[in-house]
Amino acid sequence: MLAVCFALLLAQSLVSADDTYNYFDFVRQWSPNSCYKSSRPCKALPAEINYWTIHGLWPSKDATHYPADCAGSSCHFNTTTIPDLLDEMHLRWPTDYSGGDTKFWSHEYCKHGTCCTDILPDIHHYFSAALKLNRQLDVDKALQSAGILPSLDKPYTFEQLNSAMKESFGVSQATYWCRYIKASNGESKQLVFQISVCITKDPNSLQPRDCPVAKGHSCDYNHPFYLLPFSVLENEIFES
Repeated sequence: MLAVCFALLLAQSLVSADDTYNYFDFVRQWSPNSCYKSSRPCKALPAEINYWTIHGLWPSKDATHYPADCAGSSCHFNTTTIPDLLDEMHLRWPTDYSGGDTKFWSHEYCKHGTCCTDILPDIHHYFSAALKLNRQLDVDKALQSAGILPSLDKPYTFEQLNSAMKESFGVSQATYWCRYIKASNGESKQLVFQISVCITKDPNSLQPRDCPVAKGHSCDYNHPFYLLPFSVLENEIFES
């Protein structure tokens, strides 16, 4: 997801490495909505990965500011510190693009994980916490319970999506990322490709909380969105 989100993340302002943060953005991604008709083709994911996967756990100051790269060039990511987590990470935290999962994890830890060492002091704590949150806050189950299922042509409203977040996670405000594609009839389709459930900054218990309201966002909440099935990637994923 690095390339897809890069331009969107630039819209947020970095704060200095020694600045504070107030909560976490726990971001999950839906590969079909991210990869389909993307300018950068995705790699082939294992067939068993047909669900929402982790993008990252990001300490954030507010809706538009977050600390980043807090260890600078001294950050050295090594998977030898997380051997017990690797199997789950490959399944639940894969990259959509070339370069490999380890490179993706290194990016996420050095950019974001190094900025929350007051709560998650090392690599193992950081990734273990994210995996635990992913198990507790099951986006697939939340959407399925709300009747939001992958479909080529069935639109959903943000009211339905907000209701799903409220019913399953107890939050009234989540954050969504969208992109747009041209349908075969020439109309534009809005695709939600990322969802963030915000998390408390609590050293004893990370819990869902409302996200702050962003002044600008990539989704048009007055128009429907689509959740494409993984089958749309079958003819796209190997294109170069």
